[in-house]
Amino acid sequence: MSEKQRWVLLLSIVSVILFSGCAPKEVMIEGDALIAKGEYHEAAKLYEEEIDTGDRSQRNNLLWQLNTGLSYRFDQNNSASIKAFDESEWLIKHYQEQLLGASVGQGTSSVLLNDTTRPYFGTQYDGVMANTYKAIDYLAMGKSDSARVEFNRAIDRQRRAKAFYAKMIQKNREAIEQESKKENNGVNTDDAMPAAEKGLKEKYPALYNFKAYPDFINPMVSYIAGIFALSQGDNAKAFGLLKEAYGMNQDNPYIAQDLAYVDGLLDGQPRSSSPVVWVIIEDGLAPIKTEWRMDIPIWIFSNNLNYVSLALPRIHKRESAFSSYSVAIEDSVYKSKELADMDRVILSEFKKEYPAIVRRAIFSATTKAVIQYETQRQAQNSSGKAGALMLAAAIASTVYTIASTQADTRTWSTLPKRFDLIRLKRPKNGTLMLKTSTGMALPEISIPFTQSTLVYVKMATAGAKPSITVIPLGRD
Repeated sequence: MSEKQRWVLLLSIVSVILFSGCAPKEVMIEGDALIAKGEYHEAAKLYEEEIDTGDRSQRNNLLWQLNTGLSYRFDQNNSASIKAFDESEWLIKHYQEQLLGASVGQGTSSVLLNDTTRPYFGTQYDGVMANTYKAIDYLAMGKSDSARVEFNRAIDRQRRAKAFYAKMIQKNREAIEQESKKENNGVNTDDAMPAAEKGLKEKYPALYNFKAYPDFINPMVSYIAGIFALSQGDNAKAFGLLKEAYGMNQDNPYIAQDLAYVDGLLDGQPRSSSPVVWVIIEDGLAPIKTEWRMDIPIWIFSNNLNYVSLALPRIHKRESAFSSYSVAIEDSVYKSKELADMDRVILSEFKKEYPAIVRRAIFSATTKAVIQYETQRQAQNSSGKAGALMLAAAIASTVYTIASTQADTRTWSTLPKRFDLIRLKRPKNGTLMLKTSTGMALPEISIPFTQSTLVYVKMATAGAKPSITVIPLGRD
């Protein structure tokens, strides 16, 4: 190892220590706790304070902007929510352009450290939900034209997600192969992938044992965009979106009712046009990520077998606030039905991204193993001042390996666990009472005298203060 390489190694250790000092875990935990209690204004202020206004693309800014936007959305501060989500969109676009250009986080310095040193690039569902929440903000402000733009963007993001991941995975492979030729002295990540995949299936079966949504489609997004299109008189578009949502929720009678209604409109045989109330409930909190370790065998210089430790993120689901909800109108009780499982949305995308995460972890681990191997070999073969220097470098490389092996556990964890749906005719007295599965009544909701109304509810935990937004639907 040259003098220059030794200094690079020592500087890398310092970088790891500095990066670890500004880890966002504590803020994420505190923010989760505030959202769990329904303290949305306090959560928004907490996240907002973390945004680095001096560096627009600071590595955690997207995470803070997304959480700020969501907190303000449920604090009923629509303009502040839109502002945060606008910035989120810019950051997502900025990072995706760089990711597809393989210019961010693929260089040697990032690979030698870990994914936590890279910016939080965001996921496809991050972008989809940011646009969806913006659309709801605009609807709450009575700006249906702006809401239409955001729904269209959300649907378009879902359509393009599959192509984006195909390109990103290829770029990730190419970048690692390029770095491997320069830094890894012939260690091929492809050789280690079979062992890694076998270990994953044995130690992380939950990654494989779930029913994924097809092609990154979130049925809640398709559904709410569908009922919006219906309220705007775009029946053909409404039918396509509702059909997509129903294809993933064929046990949901409410979506079937909407689909049958639109089908009748398209056939020139409209059914009853009684005012409709749609109640969409966000229940629970989205999964969190934790770190776990897995050892896999790798060959160094083709003849030296080593076991390296990979630090990988693991998805942990959280509990629902309530198992269901209901509304009693006169002699009828309308029980909620699941509209979308956000856990499945997140796991579907996480599983797609996981091979790239594992490959980067393998490359990082094997590169560090090579550094350790070389410094230890040179320390053993040196004496005097040179030997002491190489021994120090060997110790430093070991410390560096331990300190820099970390999994990236950043995620937009204040999203819901699932979305529920209730569809009913407008109550004659203009009010409805939403009850939880335990019989707890939420605040009484007044329904305006309009053709249709969207009631949007956030219930993060059983003890949370609910956020309830009543939105008249119709043309401007």
